[in-house]
Amino acid sequence: MNSEYFRTTSILIILLAGIFANPVYADCYDKRAPGMDWSGCKKTNKMLDDANFTGSNFDAADLHSSKFDNSNFTSASLVKTDISRASFIRSNFAQANLTKAIGYRANFKLAIFSNTRMSKSEFSRAGFGSAKISDVDWSRAELSRADFHNAQLKDVNFEYSNLSRARFNGARLTNVNFANAYTFLTRFENVDLRMVSELSQAQLEIACGDEKTQLPQSLQRPADWSCEELD
Repeated sequence: MNSEYFRTTSILIILLAGIFANPVYADCYDKRAPGMDWSGCKKTNKMLDDANFTGSNFDAADLHSSKFDNSNFTSASLVKTDISRASFIRSNFAQANLTKAIGYRANFKLAIFSNTRMSKSEFSRAGFGSAKISDVDWSRAELSRADFHNAQLKDVNFEYSNLSRARFNGARLTNVNFANAYTFLTRFENVDLRMVSELSQAQLEIACGDEKTQLPQSLQRPADWSCEELD
């Protein structure tokens, strides 16, 4: 009897060990819901507006050209996710991780980014018009021709990022770090730069501004600062 008991117990232990040893894979057919796992999944050209993706995993997924307007991505992970040409109008990315994400021409109009990680990401030509962006690490990122017009940026780190031809027209910048950022033809028309940090005279000389651009006392207005002929 004891022998049979130990033999049965041993078999159960082996079976359970096999179950827990198998890795858990994403289920790309899971319905959208908080905490789901779509990592590595292909969800292109989908209509996924008004969804709650809180705490969900999209790492390395392909979300190209899909619509996620009015969706909640709080605490979601989108590391190395392709969101190029996707739409996230009025969506919330608080505490989300978009490190190394690719968002070429993505639309984030009126979106919220708070305590968000976006370093080493690529958002060339992406739109952030009227977005609220605070406590964001956006260092070493590709942001050429990104549009931040009328956006509110506070405690944002652009250190070593490419901001060439990016537009900040009418944006509110508070404690924004431009250390070693590339500002070739960056548009600062009608922008108050008095509350930014690490912005150098050399960076201003290759950027663009107008008579409404306000500068820190330590910096001088460039003699020729217009980009109109380059539009």
